[in-house]
Amino acid sequence: MQPCVTDVLTPLPPAAVHLGGHLGEQIDLCLRARIAAQDVDELITPFRERRDQMEWRSEFWGKWITSAIDAWRYSGNSSLCALDRRAVAELIRTQTPDGYIGAYADGGHLQRWDVWGRKYVLLGLLAWHEATGDAGALRAARREADFLIGEVGPGRAKPFTNDMWNGMATSSVLEPMILLYRRTGDARYLEFAKYLVGEWPTPEGPDLLRKARANIPVFQMFPGPGAVVKEYSDGGHSKAYEMMSCFEGLAELYRTTGNQDYYDAITKVFANIRDNEITLIGSGSDWERWHNGHTRQTEPWVKGMETCVTVTWMKLAGQLLRLTGDPAYADEIERSTYNALLGAQAPDGAWWCSHSPLEGTKERAPEQCDLHQNCCVANGPRGLMLIPQLAVMKGAAGPVVNYYGAMKALVALPEGGDVDLEQVSDYPLGDTTRMKIGLDKPRKFVLRLRIPAWSEGNILTINGTSQPDPIAGTYASLDRQWRDGDVVLLRLDLRARAIRAPGHPEFAAIVRGPLVLARDARLGHGSDLNAPVALKSNGDGCVDIKLVESPTSKGIWQIFDLPVGKEAAPLRLCDFASAGNTWDATSAYRIWMPLADVKPPVAQGP
Repeated sequence: MQPCVTDVLTPLPPAAVHLGGHLGEQIDLCLRARIAAQDVDELITPFRERRDQMEWRSEFWGKWITSAIDAWRYSGNSSLCALDRRAVAELIRTQTPDGYIGAYADGGHLQRWDVWGRKYVLLGLLAWHEATGDAGALRAARREADFLIGEVGPGRAKPFTNDMWNGMATSSVLEPMILLYRRTGDARYLEFAKYLVGEWPTPEGPDLLRKARANIPVFQMFPGPGAVVKEYSDGGHSKAYEMMSCFEGLAELYRTTGNQDYYDAITKVFANIRDNEITLIGSGSDWERWHNGHTRQTEPWVKGMETCVTVTWMKLAGQLLRLTGDPAYADEIERSTYNALLGAQAPDGAWWCSHSPLEGTKERAPEQCDLHQNCCVANGPRGLMLIPQLAVMKGAAGPVVNYYGAMKALVALPEGGDVDLEQVSDYPLGDTTRMKIGLDKPRKFVLRLRIPAWSEGNILTINGTSQPDPIAGTYASLDRQWRDGDVVLLRLDLRARAIRAPGHPEFAAIVRGPLVLARDARLGHGSDLNAPVALKSNGDGCVDIKLVESPTSKGIWQIFDLPVGKEAAPLRLCDFASAGNTWDATSAYRIWMPLADVKPPVAQGP
């Protein structure tokens, strides 16, 4: 079934883009050390045993397989393809005669995380069918969905009575139900999705559509009893990851129906989260809940910025980028990528941390559910494998470039034929990207380049000829007859900015391009990690920093020297992704620095 709403931008197939440079290296590292190293039998065991009562073991297979399918398609690795195929086949063998694929015991269906886990089963089976056309995977997905429809609905069980987080865990099954409808044309799946949303205003439901459209702050959507509110920094029951997963599903329902109420809710809740919750590194949450975190960034958080929240925030932004073509969503994705996401992956790529606080230390994610698994370890790779699909996209008039750096992309053109785009760049360290156009013959199309909102002074040339200066926060549109070998040169404004903490002008952080910088104990700060800093501002919110060409500290990607005071030696900073990556006190860090003098003008925080 064709969707009712046509996306403005369309992701490329994973194999159509290959990333190099530091970002590409991090993706390749994750592919080898985490995704391809997975023990598939461990993931299948919960479905064979079917003994769960309150665990979330049934989510791990679906999270892993969706990243592993994208990783295989991105890399072309035949061994990974074989591993994916075996994982799908072994899972389908656990399907019961009535269609159930899950980890919960008979008599315990619909409890706790059961439907949440089934959502991930459906997403994995549908991803495999999309990649391979495997009819058996689609058949198994339909039987799984049919079994759920037979359990839940009018005259049957209520959808939200026994699950987690005010019905948000169950509600997130919206996404695969709509995808299944579009794959099969079976109206029962669409009607079930509409039924779930129709049940949201009931006493047991999350009432997300009304709350989002009414602009209720997300941290106030589910206030809990006083003790819970105090323990979880005022977030109550506003579980961030599950909430955004529901709006991912609502985006698919909007795409399918065209109902403007759904679109209104999605765009408003995104702005709500961005303005109230997302921190400088592109993530949010404390103890996995929303908690009005945007203005609390300088406070100590117990468990700040869950990796599952980072990934789901990126995915929700990706949905809106596709629907609207607004580069502001790509800006958010880039910020999350280079800071919160890369900062959560272990240097060897084999594991992830659950939380990325803005000061203190990062910690290895604990194993969960008596498995060598963790929700964030399973989710982090999904965020990395999303990036190639959004780096370059298809627009109605031609390619749309969202990411910069060493990269090759093959994009089908609207009027036929393909264009090869090859980027040579060390962005985000260097400010210049050289893009070479490869064509079989001259072709007319529009090439659009994202100009980040933070990049005020930009220079653009084609074959050495100057073009109008690109405007920050827009796409630069280059409409011309292109020839093989044409070269586009884009220089962005990578001056470092001093950002004042929202609501706390006595603190500032340094941001260079998309990179948030941090103090780190390995850089010689020691007991002075929290010492006040006298910033030397240029009067426009920018500061002069110098890239240290050859970082000598182990495990740090890039180091910068920041001049401070009149006599003091430069303050040494590193990229946030590297900060704290020993996962112990030897790399204690912080991004918000107390100011010795708050008078110098600094830029306002995002």
